[in-house]
Amino acid sequence: MGTIATELLETKRDERGRRITPAAERDALVRAYSESGLTQKAFAKKEGVKYPTFVSWVQAQRRQRPRPKVGFTELTLPRAVS
Repeated sequence: MGTIATELLETKRDERGRRITPAAERDALVRAYSESGLTQKAFAKKEGVKYPTFVSWVQAQRRQRPRPKVGFTELTLPRAVS
């Protein structure tokens, strides 16, 4: 019979016991989600992240993206011939 080796990974937790995910890991997960073609809910479940938490990460990253500037141009239309 073989031996089973386990590795314990120590994760940081806040005062309420919630796991703290480093920013680099959050960014990598959001990038992987955008390339996956999955829904946010399916991706969060696959990665073992609570859905509301994952949604907040995606929204935060979208808010940080620079928005394109919107401008207006005045147009002069030719007069209609009667």
